[in-house]
Amino acid sequence: MLHRNIEKQIMDWIHHDKRALLVYGVRQAGKTFIIRECLKCAGCDYVEFNLIEEPKVTRILQDAESTDDLITKLSLYSKKRITPGQTILFFDEIQKFKEIVTRIKFLVEDDRFRYVLSGSLLGIEITNLTSAPVGYLKMLKMYPLDFEEFLQIFDVPDTVFEAVRRSFKDLIPLDDTIHNRLMSLFNLYMI
Repeated sequence: MLHRNIEKQIMDWIHHDKRALLVYGVRQAGKTFIIRECLKCAGCDYVEFNLIEEPKVTRILQDAESTDDLITKLSLYSKKRITPGQTILFFDEIQKFKEIVTRIKFLVEDDRFRYVLSGSLLGIEITNLTSAPVGYLKMLKMYPLDFEEFLQIFDVPDTVFEAVRRSFKDLIPLDDTIHNRLMSLFNLYMI
């Protein structure tokens, strides 16, 4: 598995933050995969609801009259047990029901569950929300694989990264061997 820079921030949220977490960014950047991996790695009990694959969940979210009503309906719908104080509810593809972002305040205030939200192409919608729940939602933008993450495929050792950083910091040319290999890999990355 390739390690992503955002992993540390997600793990930090898992261990230290009570707000809901929203991971957003372009399609196919690996948001769902990395969220699942972090939750599994941390040993979290979680239930995932995909709003594209499960349109019934979107209707449950739309029609819920209260937090209790929502939790009851999700508990009936879920194939896994939802346990207060233990289960993290993961709503994926929330671009199908963007209103969940404004409703998250009430779910977080209820304090029985923790929430992870994920969606694509939400940047404009998120910045235009007039009632975004400040203090109730941690937002992380996930980008496609960057060059440093890409280099994991080729097992580039940490000593190379250290040499590049040192060269940059000290404003000295990079060794030709390192420079030529990294430029070759960078061209491949750009393709």
